[in-house]
Formats: sequence, C-alpha cells, structure tokens
Amino acid sequence: MKNSNVILSDAKMLLKYYAVHCKCGHVGLKKYVEIVFAVMAINGKEAARIAREFARVKHHQKYAIIDCYKITREEYERIIEANKNDPYLKCKNIQEQRRIDGFESRIIREPECRSFKRNKRERKAFIEYKLKKQKEITKAIKDIYFKGDYSYEVAY
Repeated sequence: MKNSNVILSDAKMLLKYYAVHCKCGHVGLKKYVEIVFAVMAINGKEAARIAREFARVKHHQKYAIIDCYKITREEYERIIEANKNDPYLKCKNIQEQRRIDGFESRIIREPECRSFKRNKRERKAFIEYKLKKQKEITKAIKDIYFKGDYSYEVAY
C-alpha cells in the first residue's frame, strides 16, 4: 500500500496545468461555442485528448481543439470557477440554452468549406483522379514484386 501512495504522489508531481480552447456544440449546424477548459495532464497532447472527451465538446470533429497551452495553478483554478458559473455548461436542453441572455453573440459560424455533394461534376473529376492514382500505385507495386528476383510467393 505504501508503494502505491508513493507512485501516485510521483505521478501527481509530473502533471502540469493546461488551458485547452475547444469547439463546443449543440448550438446548430456548422456553428460552435468556444470554451476554455482547465486540464491537468503530463503534456499538451494528453491535455487535448482529455478535453476532447468532455461533455459538449465536438468529439468527432478533426479541428475541435483550437489551442492548448500551459498555465499556472491560479489560472487553472480561475478557469475551473468560471466554467462552474457558465450557464451554457449547465444547460440540460435547448430551451434552457435559449433562455441565456446574450448567448447568440457567443455562437461562432464555421468557415465555409467546399462540399463535393453540391457540385457533382467536381466530385466526379475528383473520384476519377483518385482512381487513376490508385491504378498507378497498384502498377508500381506489381512492378516491384513481379520483376526480377521477387515473386508473389516470396513476398508472402
């Protein structure tokens, strides 16, 4: 039991404080609210991974983490306190969210990105390009394994 306490105290000494800016959802299609979360982690990458699992953070979006940087313990505690008092993080449903004064000003629209679904001609050209590249790669692989001393049986 003593060893486990020593290991836990050593692990806590390795942890640092991070502020992670995240895109939070449930505010409409292609919209988000930016929230700063305070996280204790070994490094910034781990802090970003932990923050991505928090409620309301856009879990499956590639760019859900906007920024991550080290902070002091005082800043960590201040962010924790601010998040406890944030009415958006306390909401249980959309009706409660709509009752928050000035909440619409916090909503940020995602920048427009080109969608292949809208333009079928561009999408078709893109798919043809990808198929052509795939055929070239397949041909190169066959050339490597079926020429010279290599054969299919030797490769596998």
